[in-house]
Amino acid sequence: MKVCAGQRLTVEDICNVAVNSPVNMCQESLQLLSRSRKAYEAGASLGKVYGYSTGLGALASAEEGTWRGREAQVLREHDLGIGPEAPREVVRAAMLVRASQLAQGFAPVRPEVAQRLVDALNYDIVPAVSLEGSVGASGDLAPLARISRCIYSGEGQATVRGRRLSCEEALEAAGLKPLELGPGEALAIINSNAFSVAMASLGVCASLRLLGESLNVMSETLEVTGCNPQHFSTAVANSKRLEGVKDVVASLKVGCQRSPRLQDPYCIRCVPQVYGSALEVLRFAAKLLEAEAYSSSDNPFVYNDSVYHACNFHASAAGMASDMVKVALAHVGNMIERRTAHLLSSATTGLPDFLAVKGTVVGAMIYQYTAASLAAKLRQLASPGSVHSIPTSGLQEDVVSMAPNSSYELLRSTAVLARLIAVEDALASQAAKVARGLPLDDPKDALERSLAKVVGEAGLSGLSFIVNLA
Repeated sequence: MKVCAGQRLTVEDICNVAVNSPVNMCQESLQLLSRSRKAYEAGASLGKVYGYSTGLGALASAEEGTWRGREAQVLREHDLGIGPEAPREVVRAAMLVRASQLAQGFAPVRPEVAQRLVDALNYDIVPAVSLEGSVGASGDLAPLARISRCIYSGEGQATVRGRRLSCEEALEAAGLKPLELGPGEALAIINSNAFSVAMASLGVCASLRLLGESLNVMSETLEVTGCNPQHFSTAVANSKRLEGVKDVVASLKVGCQRSPRLQDPYCIRCVPQVYGSALEVLRFAAKLLEAEAYSSSDNPFVYNDSVYHACNFHASAAGMASDMVKVALAHVGNMIERRTAHLLSSATTGLPDFLAVKGTVVGAMIYQYTAASLAAKLRQLASPGSVHSIPTSGLQEDVVSMAPNSSYELLRSTAVLARLIAVEDALASQAAKVARGLPLDDPKDALERSLAKVVGEAGLSGLSFIVNLA
């Protein structure tokens, strides 16, 4: 795929490149960056431009001048991540988002600086980056500094097509030489929300896929519980006038061969409305993130050959989008957990309570316990993280986004949702077996098979790291 000025990346694009799709940068973007760099240098020659020769953050008023090694020192002092190592897909996604943002032509960097991100992606040079240490404003400084030290200076560790190498070895194997950054370029690379936007985009992409898979699994549940077909009719779709509801009704594979009740429980009857609302939230979040991925994420930035100072790096959109989606997933999780309870109820299915057939003790009772645990975890993760601003850099950066925390919690939420869908799938399969007079499977084996099925059918095999998050 290409990253170009004015070209919007979708969250699906970000997911695909995170796994391994190749990337190219448009010639037009390289030309725009060359022009922006010249305008930036001209502006710096006429007066004070942040980052060119000034201090950073609350030290912006200090005039430091330019000196050899200064840009490398900027990266070194900001490379302060800690904690678990980010999955390679997260790092690749962040590199893609930053390349796309730079491709818009507003950043004050030379074309070769942006091109290096694309080259590293295509050679699959993935720096080892810690997950913790960014507040998402002023940009995702720590993780982007770590990426930059690797791909520009050859410092640190990286994986290259699954092999662990030093970054120096990785660049050498790709035929890439270390690239010395010009005045202000180190700040320009790291003063961005790309890491937060990348994690949130992967979370939204995975959530959209899982929402569809949850509807498929629910159809299996309804083969056991029966349902009133009116609940999923075109009358519902046309009277609600919410596109998400229409799309959910259209995608449902519900035969409702048995219609034992006039009104089903909410976890069945209200699926079009609840899932449809969640779908609308996910789509809105995707639009926010896609806009960020092809916007300026720089300070300063160049517009019409003039240098502007602003707050384009602030990751508030990624933080708010992640928090919204986490809430939507918790609502879906509530529906799934309640359907597991109905699959175990004789009043709903006509089968023995808890599927406790002859030769069992508690039957399939513990499936719902597992579902309850996962649904509760989804609710915990739904607590908004982006509101927990803690000022940094004295009184200068006084309202930060905390988007990296929210975005990572969204990834964890998708992992929990995938497991919860697998519980419903396994339990629906067990109930169908009891209905046919067959014995129950070992629950652990059944759940492992269902999780593998959910991951595969949701198209998450290449992003399996998400499902394995704790």
